[in-house]
Amino acid sequence: MGQYVGVDAWWVAVAIYAVLLVGQRLWRARTWVPPEWPEADYGWKVTHLFWVPFHVLDVVFGVPLIFAIVIAYFAI
Repeated sequence: MGQYVGVDAWWVAVAIYAVLLVGQRLWRARTWVPPEWPEADYGWKVTHLFWVPFHVLDVVFGVPLIFAIVIAYFAI
């Protein structure tokens, strides 16, 4: 009989928090207006994720992501 290798629920939590963190940064990168060039449209360029200023949502999704990664790693 084969051994079933399932996905632990903590790794599902890691994936969900990672999608939420990157998704909200992508959305803010899309809607962010740079003060030095307000009429610019940067579009959906992923490279501009790092230009977006810090937001409280970075902490709201980032801290649980770090805890979920640590717990998932040690739950193996």
